[in-house]
Amino acid sequence: FSEMFRGLGILSTSETMLEFRSVPPTVPTGISLDRQGRLLANMPLHSIESSFTTVFFDGGLTSLRLEGPGASYTYTVPSEILAQRSD
Repeated sequence: FSEMFRGLGILSTSETMLEFRSVPPTVPTGISLDRQGRLLANMPLHSIESSFTTVFFDGGLTSLRLEGPGASYTYTVPSEILAQRSD
């Protein structure tokens, strides 16, 4: 999680929460995942009432997929934000 979002916005990790938020003037987005596997996506239309048990990161660290009983969710970092990555 830290490697995927490092340098792209506000990153916070603790024993209870993983959180990423973009910073203006980039596209407003973010994702938070608590220790119980509950997702808080910072996009109003992405209301999800589910707990996830497994996180899969794509090879390029541009998206992650959450899987749980009867549910799947993919978060993709917007290209505008990915452009901030230094090589």
